[in-house]
Amino acid sequence: MRRVTRATILVALTTYMTICGGPERLSVALAQDNSDTAAITPATLMPEIPALEAWRKSPHADITKEAFRHWDEEEDKMIPEACSQCHSTAGYLDYLGADGSEAGVVDTKHSPDPAMAPGVACMACHSMEARERTVVTFPSGIEQEVFTDDIRCMTCHGGRNSKVQVLAKIEDAGAPADDTTSEDLAFVNIHYRAAAASRFGGDVQGGFEYDGQDYVGYYFHDQVSQTCNDCHNPHTLQVKVETCTDCHDEVMGDNKDSMHLVRTSKVDYDGDGDTSEGIEAEIQELHGKLLEAIIGYGENTAGTAIGYEAHSYPYFFADGDGSGAIEEGEAKYPNRYQAWTPRLLKAAYNYQVVAKDPGIYTHNPHYALQLLHDSIADLAEAGSGVDVAGERPQ
Repeated sequence: MRRVTRATILVALTTYMTICGGPERLSVALAQDNSDTAAITPATLMPEIPALEAWRKSPHADITKEAFRHWDEEEDKMIPEACSQCHSTAGYLDYLGADGSEAGVVDTKHSPDPAMAPGVACMACHSMEARERTVVTFPSGIEQEVFTDDIRCMTCHGGRNSKVQVLAKIEDAGAPADDTTSEDLAFVNIHYRAAAASRFGGDVQGGFEYDGQDYVGYYFHDQVSQTCNDCHNPHTLQVKVETCTDCHDEVMGDNKDSMHLVRTSKVDYDGDGDTSEGIEAEIQELHGKLLEAIIGYGENTAGTAIGYEAHSYPYFFADGDGSGAIEEGEAKYPNRYQAWTPRLLKAAYNYQVVAKDPGIYTHNPHYALQLLHDSIADLAEAGSGVDVAGERPQ
């Protein structure tokens, strides 16, 4: 039998620990074997992977979910380049250039086969390329320097679109007037859980920001809650609710929903006269008003009733019966809304920015409120019938 040398062990452990453990675990493993003739066991070659069980229980590992199964009905059953960047480990490594290809682009489709694509696994975040990044490029094209470990979260949680793509869609349609419908316009979706875009706010233009208005940038929470990992377990992804209890008496460590009660300002942003409710309630009230304004504009100005269904792409559909709600039979792609105007497209995009980041009330509440205020006000100018209420954050 070929003798496995200490040098061989060192190479194997160094490679493995670079991915999953770091030098501290390497030292512990080597300390177990201080003899060239010590018996080689699986435990010395492959120590326990840290946080493996926590990851296995997380959405990143649940390969039965839509995020990893969306392409099962495709003819080739492969994840397209634009999607595999965030929906497969191999695709993300491709984007980083860790596979030897050009960094910043995915140049091939990747397989969703569980044997080849175990969700978003260790290597996605713990490769050397991921650990050494210092710049994130957001969909707006704005490059943001980040020198903390949570830069690893931001490429896939920065959204897929921004103000830039909304304006490009309008330009490609021939730049129709604000209230002119065009069959060449279609809904632009920010995508899901774009928390990094929310957090950096106006610095990266994740929302549609209206000309003549100022928007807050990066949201600094406090000295001890500055990174994604300060508030979320990086492996389970769960919110560390207990970290909020030191500063917010209304939060109970065993009750995530109690975070909705937090607010630090007595300004009435939604105009309901209640400044004791949580900031999340203020955002939700204005979010509901924006949907009312979108529906009113569709009927009064665009000339075609519109409704929203959160769980069916592309979310906005023609409301054939004018009920104000989208029933199951209406939430079909052929019935997608097709009477878009530039003004309506901008407001609907902002509605989705807030809808698809359920934590925006803590990621950047004032940015959310600004987008909602400005969208409602813009639609009101064109006859939506819904006026903006409350005070806009400055």
